[in-house]
Amino acid sequence: MSNMKERVVVFGDAIIAIILTIMVLELPIKYATNGELVWQTLFSAVGIYFISFCFVANLWFQTAYAFNRIEQVRNKSLVVYLFLLFALSLVPAATRILIEDTTKQTVLIYGVLTLIVTMLMRRLITALTKQSISEQALQKRRVDELNRQDMLSFIARIIILVIGLFQVHIALIIYLALPILAFLQNMVDQKEERFVDTLDKREQADYFADRNQIWGNTMKRYSHLLRDSFNEPKEKESQQWQDLMKEWLKKVDQEIAMRQTALENASPSEKEHLHQEIKRLEMQQSRLKERERHLEKSPFVHGKMTEQTPNKTNASKK
Repeated sequence: MSNMKERVVVFGDAIIAIILTIMVLELPIKYATNGELVWQTLFSAVGIYFISFCFVANLWFQTAYAFNRIEQVRNKSLVVYLFLLFALSLVPAATRILIEDTTKQTVLIYGVLTLIVTMLMRRLITALTKQSISEQALQKRRVDELNRQDMLSFIARIIILVIGLFQVHIALIIYLALPILAFLQNMVDQKEERFVDTLDKREQADYFADRNQIWGNTMKRYSHLLRDSFNEPKEKESQQWQDLMKEWLKKVDQEIAMRQTALENASPSEKEHLHQEIKRLEMQQSRLKERERHLEKSPFVHGKMTEQTPNKTNASKK
């Protein structure tokens, strides 16, 4: 079945390469009556081609990463992927129409097509991601997160369709921005998943429960992970995750201290709840300290531990 997956991926890559080639070959080169090149028309055509190029390239990047996380392609995913490639193969025609006559009608045609392609791509990625995660709680959390992103993407593209009916050029600018933003979001998700994959199930649950507290807020997490995504030297990655673990441990220490302080003026029922919270946090603190010790001895290489992980250590103790 891995052979089948490779053939499906190669088939898709070939179609995407052909699509990009067709689009660039169909760029119009117009000359004025005096034989001079009409630069304005050429620049406009290249700009619209660049929008479609970013759209197709982002789709290739996201689907390639999703396929890379699974071992075999299920029939349902294969059918969705074939429909996706069919819809994607119409992008060169829509791009050519948009280049030849950039009007509200052609922008609407282009927008509806890219909406269909985007929704098919998002459904495929959700299915492949669900397949790649075996643990039910984490699977549900990730699928729910992707479903929220799908809904936001759908609403955003509907809004752009409406904008295109009134402001053609503004809609085109947004169509250019969307795949770039999606590409950056995918880089952030990859960076975070490389770290999460090294944690055991309990640590993963703790991480997602405390994620905003660890990073400060969503924007800080996004900007930090995005910046680190461009810093590719592998020797720096280990230090980045060690720093994150230290920050996480610091947050847990603060949470324990806050609850111990609250015990002084708490009612009996509140004290029982606080004791349970402190016990849970202390167990999390113990796991984080063990993970930190392993990080110091066994740094990350390509998102994994180079030596024995705490998972195996805990298993041997049991």
